Amino acid sequence: MRRNPLKLLRVVAATVVFAGLTAALIDFRGAVPWLVGHTLASIQLVPSLVALCTGASLALAGLVFLGLTLAFGRVYCSAICPLGILQDVIARVAGWLRRGKPTYARFARPWTRLRWIVLGATVAGIATGGAGLTLALLEDPYSNYGRIAADLFRPAATLANNALVGPASALGITALYRVAPAWTSGLVLHQPVILLGLLVVLVAFRGRLYCNTLCPVGTLLGWLADRAAFRLAIDPGACTKCAACLKVCKSQCLDLRTSTIDFSRCVACYNCIGACDRQGIGYRFAWRRGAARPLPSAPPADATAACGPDRRAFLAGAATVLTVSLGAALTPALRGQAAPAAAPAGRGGRPPNRQDDAPVILPPGAGSLDRFLDRCTSCHLCVSACPTHVLTPAFLEAGWAGLLKPRMDFSIAFCNYECRICGAVCPDGAIAPLVLAEKQLTQIGQAHFDREKCIVVVKGTDCAACSEHCPTKAVNTVPYGNNLRLPEVNDDLCIGCGACEFACPVQPRKAIVVTGRRRHGRATKAVESKAVAPVPAGDFPF
Repeated sequence: MRRNPLKLLRVVAATVVFAGLTAALIDFRGAVPWLVGHTLASIQLVPSLVALCTGASLALAGLVFLGLTLAFGRVYCSAICPLGILQDVIARVAGWLRRGKPTYARFARPWTRLRWIVLGATVAGIATGGAGLTLALLEDPYSNYGRIAADLFRPAATLANNALVGPASALGITALYRVAPAWTSGLVLHQPVILLGLLVVLVAFRGRLYCNTLCPVGTLLGWLADRAAFRLAIDPGACTKCAACLKVCKSQCLDLRTSTIDFSRCVACYNCIGACDRQGIGYRFAWRRGAARPLPSAPPADATAACGPDRRAFLAGAATVLTVSLGAALTPALRGQAAPAAAPAGRGGRPPNRQDDAPVILPPGAGSLDRFLDRCTSCHLCVSACPTHVLTPAFLEAGWAGLLKPRMDFSIAFCNYECRICGAVCPDGAIAPLVLAEKQLTQIGQAHFDREKCIVVVKGTDCAACSEHCPTKAVNTVPYGNNLRLPEVNDDLCIGCGACEFACPVQPRKAIVVTGRRRHGRATKAVESKAVAPVPAGDFPF
């Protein structure tokens, strides 16, 4: 096998992206700088396009990868997409278990109809207003990997760390310490578990079949790759039909009978280039006038039509609709909401009516429930980065549109008053980055006090835990009964951070709870009054 610089470049890029993203997603000790996860997530195709279409940023990585695909093929799928790289890792492990014996060293016909059905379902989901759910569940391979890493790999890494603490301590190593695992609800684990199991089965027996059948991004990029300026091609004069290239092809797209490559399914791994000792495979410029396009070998009766102009026109239309729908479905809903805006307030800073209450509490920077659900792709990078672990994946608390999307759970923790990491790491602008002063005045919810449940009323004893933990002084205590003090909430000062609810000792339902706001508002900053010593009558005190 000859030296292959293209493969070396691909392996280096894939290793950097995969290792960096995985470290950020499974980071249970807060050791990985937030900039690592944000940078590597922002160059992913779908988050970059979402951020660009919605005006969250001038993230051009998505356009760069589309252009790169039109020039050289599906480089993104092999070197940048973490779900694709994960499949390569699974394939390597499967190869070790099989002791290097290939199981899919042959050409396989494409599942063309299934590819377009999945792409069509994605386009339909976006065009009918379900952009957020569609992007999260069907479209984005990066977010699918994020959920696998954050919801499955991170707890496993935490347990492994805890298991090593004892032996490490016995050896005098103090760098390890126990960390409480951040468990995800079993109701939302079904999706990453099913996806990971599916990937293991498909990769073990059919290589990159998932990328070429069930991934809409793969289908879209495959269409562009099939029209790329430079495409991998087999030199019939140099090819000896030794089948060395077939043994290393992940996509089963090499047809030695006709000396052709189905470049729409090629994921640019470049294994075949290094496997050919006669240098019979390489890039060829394909935009020459009159250049003949190779046809797939021995197509079935219904596959001939799939390669005709009607199907190509449909595919071009589908790709156009996908791009247009992405902007059309997201931009109108988010226009004017690039940054969280204050909602009109009623008496005491509370919304004019309870219709502004949201079924879930969203982090500062989300702006509004509708904005967040349309934009978030559920990559769970913010869930992993949250230092208090108050962000957890939702089930159906916000309906199907909120499935797997992060929300605040104040029974676990509270939103740290000095923290704004979730907005810093979010790659698609679903959580807008806020300066700390703005974040500390963003009203994500409203605290409600039920005096009939309070320990002060029920047991006749002092508590004040909610008041002591409130960072904005929104919870005060007022005289009550015989030398007792009862909590009181100032709606103007409350930002809904959940510190009061988390600190309240009442069980099972707290005496003070926070309800989310459908549209985030702005709280009033507390004015600290300085105590002035009384001036004695008569002469000056000095």
